Amino acid sequence: MDGPTLIDQMSDARLVAIIRIADHAPVVDIAQLLVAAGVRFLEVTIERPTGLDALARVVEAVAKEAVVGAGTVLRPEEVARVADVGARFVVTPNVDPSVLDAAHQRGLVCLPGAFTPSEVALAMACGAEFVKLFPASTGGTGHLAALRGPFPGVRFVPTGGVNVQNAPGWFAAGATAVAMGSNLVPSDGSRDGLLERTRLAVAACRR
Repeated sequence: MDGPTLIDQMSDARLVAIIRIADHAPVVDIAQLLVAAGVRFLEVTIERPTGLDALARVVEAVAKEAVVGAGTVLRPEEVARVADVGARFVVTPNVDPSVLDAAHQRGLVCLPGAFTPSEVALAMACGAEFVKLFPASTGGTGHLAALRGPFPGVRFVPTGGVNVQNAPGWFAAGATAVAMGSNLVPSDGSRDGLLERTRLAVAACRR
């Protein structure tokens, strides 16, 4: 019997931890702390020059214990690069059909960023497995609840402003999973309190 798909795994884990840091020197230490605290899905953003190398290092370090994906993927050629170093999903801030097509050609799950009904509809027409509701904080849980009306089957992943305190509200509004960035991993790469903070985040996202 086949095991759970990556879609099933992410839906069950309910938390994606985003590593978006200014200096990638501690990226492996951060990833290992997140995994030790119970995180099973990590997104390493690649917008900085060292981002692709950081992604590759994280894949090498924790791929046996967690699913690693690439964030801030903007172009089809970037999809090829992140796939080549072992990313299993890609996250975008917008809906670009060419990026989704490139991701699916490489067998990657894609989480395009969308905010409006038209953007959500386009993402689904392009075969998006999840929709990253972004920026989540500007619309709030009411915005997600309203989108769930016409799009009841969409797996929404609110991103931007999600934290331990408000995560339960996002699930109550219909989120499949949530993504936590700087509220979990500070942009300066500080590891102070990260293990404890992440354990609380994992607990807040449990069913």
